[in-house]
Amino acid sequence: MKYFYIYIGVLLFFCEALFSQNIDRLKLQYKTSSEPDTKVALLLQTGQLLEKKDLDSALFYYKKALPFEKKITDTLLARVYSNIGNANLLKGNIDVCLDYQLKALKIYENYPPQKDILKVYNSIALVYFYQGDFEKALIKFNQVKSLLDKNIIKDPVKTHEIRGKLLNNIGIIYDNRNQTDLALEYFMQASTHSKKAKDNGNLSSVYSNMGIIYLKAKRYDLAEAIFIEALNIRKKENDIFGLSKSNYHLGRLYKEKKEFQKAQEYLLNGLDYCKQTNSSSTRASILDEISQVMAGKEDYRQAYRYHVAYKSLSDSLFNTENQKKITRAEMQYKFDKENQAIKIAQNHRELVYSIIAIGLVLGIIIAIIMYRLQETKAKIQQLAKESAELSNKELSLREDTLKRELEFKNKELTTNIMYLLKKNEFNTEISNRLVELKKQMKKNDQDIIQKIILDIKNAQDDDIWKEFEVRFSQVYNDFYERLNTKYPDLTLNEKRICAFLRLNMTTKEICALTRQSYNSLNVARARLRRKLNIHNEEINLVTFLENI
Repeated sequence: MKYFYIYIGVLLFFCEALFSQNIDRLKLQYKTSSEPDTKVALLLQTGQLLEKKDLDSALFYYKKALPFEKKITDTLLARVYSNIGNANLLKGNIDVCLDYQLKALKIYENYPPQKDILKVYNSIALVYFYQGDFEKALIKFNQVKSLLDKNIIKDPVKTHEIRGKLLNNIGIIYDNRNQTDLALEYFMQASTHSKKAKDNGNLSSVYSNMGIIYLKAKRYDLAEAIFIEALNIRKKENDIFGLSKSNYHLGRLYKEKKEFQKAQEYLLNGLDYCKQTNSSSTRASILDEISQVMAGKEDYRQAYRYHVAYKSLSDSLFNTENQKKITRAEMQYKFDKENQAIKIAQNHRELVYSIIAIGLVLGIIIAIIMYRLQETKAKIQQLAKESAELSNKELSLREDTLKRELEFKNKELTTNIMYLLKKNEFNTEISNRLVELKKQMKKNDQDIIQKIILDIKNAQDDDIWKEFEVRFSQVYNDFYERLNTKYPDLTLNEKRICAFLRLNMTTKEICALTRQSYNSLNVARARLRRKLNIHNEEINLVTFLENI
């Protein structure tokens, strides 16, 4: 377990140091800028440039951003906290790291998932790893993997970079569980992603971790080759912190091979790099290895001196007070989380009360509106009722007028019919006299008289029926139309009988007008009932015609 405390520091996410940028230019931009967000962003960039070379200088610039915490955006403040936590993790100050990462996490949890929260989860997982709590560390790493699987990062290169680091971390945990085959599988996957992302920093870390497995398996040739590959990458990248790690790994390898002089050279080189980066955890591990190398060389005085230095530094890193601080930081986070939950519940209650109040106000307003609408509706109904009454009165008056007009026309029609009857009787009487006169005339004169009789009868029929139909149509203007529509097979005489019956004329009156006998008229009426499809004797023919 002690070996892996010193390797995990190189596995941080988002190693964004841009070595090509000029620090002096960033400092100048910081001085000339007036916007708090811009100034803090420049401080973070400067710290990231220095992080691999001088952790104390990086921390100086990160902490220089703290006075702006009330003037900058929440997410930018979370980045400041996270960067301070990461730098302290590299220095071995895991209590300070956890404190700042929990502050950052508290801010990020108020926003939708974003890539920066991955960095926080990763650092917290590393703290658990330092404590030897691999289960909690693996849970945090899996949280990172879960967020990564949701594609919250759209850049494929960045995704490969993060996956490479994540798989490297998980591989280390499985190595600590002595599941070396599974660990190597994760390291191989990590190297593939890091190569695609051209992330040499993480690639060198993966090679170092693979070398550790080969070293434990005493496969020294493989371990030496891959350790040297990692060393060369870090030299090319000028990764001072990584160089301290690579020299430490090679020092351990040569110590195992009993090549103590080589081991001493690499370990002392690593110690020099640690002084440049101010990395306490790596320095403690190197001091322990140098002590063992000196003992192997039988230089016990130096071995004791390095051991005392190692013990002093190690105790300061992992003493009981640090554990208490970590516990306090976690408890504070839980307390803040509970307070936040209480505040959310309070806000929810206030929201519910506000909704109820608004609902009551709206209910009152709706009730008033409904009352007004009801009043308006009642007025409209009253007006409609009055209007209907007026309309009914108008209709009643109009109906009475029409009835009076109809009665007048009926009387007029009856008078005309009576006149026609009298006229018909008069003409008939004249015809009869002419018939009697014809008997007394000579043969030649009889023909003349007969012609006169026929002319009187024909003229009488035409005039009577023309005048009757005109008068009838004036009173019952659409009777013939309805009759023709329903019973198109009726003859002209049958239609005239229908008209007489519609006028409620008696059989005697009809016979007088048409000069038919009673029997002939009854036969005509029976034939008319059949054509009108009246088979029930109880149905009155006059009533039937009134309803057409």
